[in-house]
Amino acid sequence: YIHTWTYKVFMNSVKSIEEKYRKLSDIDHALSRPGMWIGSTKPRRDDVYLLSKDSGFFEIQNIEYNPAFLKIFDEIISNSVDEHRRNPKLSEVRVTINQKSGTVTIWDNGGIPVIKHSEYDEWVPELIFSNLKAGSNFDDSEERLVAGTNGVGSTLTNIFSLQFEIRTCDGKNEFEQTFKNNMRERTKAEVRKISGDGYTEITFKPDLARFGMETIDDSHVEMMRKRCLDIAACNSKLRVYFNGVERSFTSFKDYC
Repeated sequence: YIHTWTYKVFMNSVKSIEEKYRKLSDIDHALSRPGMWIGSTKPRRDDVYLLSKDSGFFEIQNIEYNPAFLKIFDEIISNSVDEHRRNPKLSEVRVTINQKSGTVTIWDNGGIPVIKHSEYDEWVPELIFSNLKAGSNFDDSEERLVAGTNGVGSTLTNIFSLQFEIRTCDGKNEFEQTFKNNMRERTKAEVRKISGDGYTEITFKPDLARFGMETIDDSHVEMMRKRCLDIAACNSKLRVYFNGVERSFTSFKDYC
């Protein structure tokens, strides 16, 4: 043991400056230190209230789930809820979980401005979904009723996904772009003129291996369903669909 320890001390002492000091990109830092950005990637087992398909009421179930996986889901759906609170015209959110393909799709009837940012020369949807510390929540003079404050959430979902697709329309222009390989690759943004209702649709394929998962199993689906029910309960004017089933409540008391 003493010889092994001495060898390790010796080897550390002869490391080059380049080996000892490193500068990571935002992507590499997030992937190598996920706990700082999205919380624990280790599974945990808890007693949680989930909706029973048999009784239609919440019942305590003991399940295993990954907090960080649920966090990257929450970052996207929270964007829809935040925008609903800013603009009640966004009145509908649809969540679709495809367990076979391992993808999650979140659609709402609110569009992101499809214009180029004059300062950064970047399309606004691309800006907010692929840059840490970018977004619309940095005006601290505004009264806050929203979840996002740091401008990192949706980009982290992109980073922790094998594929991340953006589709949005502001009523005048439609935008599409796809990211792959933990946001390291991206297609050129496609923008076309269109007249119609605004919408935003995000489809992402989580990098399940980074969460110690092989599939989006039933336990995680039920946890995401519970999150959508909570959102509907706290936003009585927002219609929330989960895998095609609508859940809306006239009040939080109605939910209870």
